[in-house]
Amino acid sequence: MLNLLDLHVEAVTVESLKAFDRIAMVDVQPHYFGGLVDRVDLVIDHHPEQPGYTAVFKDVRSDYGSTSTILTEHLRAVDVNISERTATAMLYAIKSDTLFFNRQANRVDIEAFSYLYPLADAALIRKMEGSEITVERLDHVIRAYQAGSLVDQVFCAFLGQTPREDFIPYVADFFLQLEDVKWTIVAGIVGDSMVLSVRNLGYSKNAGEFARRYFADIGSAGGHRAMAKAVVPMARLREKLSNFDTTSVVSWLHEIAGQFLHEHPREGKIQLSKA
Repeated sequence: MLNLLDLHVEAVTVESLKAFDRIAMVDVQPHYFGGLVDRVDLVIDHHPEQPGYTAVFKDVRSDYGSTSTILTEHLRAVDVNISERTATAMLYAIKSDTLFFNRQANRVDIEAFSYLYPLADAALIRKMEGSEITVERLDHVIRAYQAGSLVDQVFCAFLGQTPREDFIPYVADFFLQLEDVKWTIVAGIVGDSMVLSVRNLGYSKNAGEFARRYFADIGSAGGHRAMAKAVVPMARLREKLSNFDTTSVVSWLHEIAGQFLHEHPREGKIQLSKA
């Protein structure tokens, strides 16, 4: 999308943020940055609302499938003329976030999609979707297939060190498409943190609750019923898990998934055990 729409992204640091008069966060909340940012001017997000920060204006709607849907409603409310380029990006965002309405989508997402569709470049979106399968992504899928395992319809995999965070949710989404897979839990190391993506079919237990239960005390964790994420500093994680080879991590993920999925609804919080 960045290449085809000629979008330019500039990396920022906590220090460089001090040079800006206003800070807006879209599709993310300050808690994700581990306390480095505790005040912003604007937050627009579709992930569950998190505490620990202040914002001048906040629009968080966790029942929406995409942040782009929220933005579309704001633009329509003030009758903005949405350009083809913008409509294309926003339409692609809705399709990606909801897996084309197969995940965490509702009526408002469909309405936003219907409004944007005639304004967008459909051919360009097809080109974006066709480029989603890259050699790098395929390599991570193969790594997950070779090192992961499927137990009781839960597929768990540990990718080890990976250069980009987006490979991890891509692999989690990919394996959720397999027959007999109802949950996927995929982890990888990005920089000095472990990033975990959790996916399910949406009609069983809550993925966001799973992520918060086992990772919120040592990192950033949260999500929806069907999809969730955790980011945990490796130093904190090693306090919970003494062995960190691929086999041990996959076994541990299956262990906590089994605890979570098979516990009685009235049972209390189950603690992590050392592998």
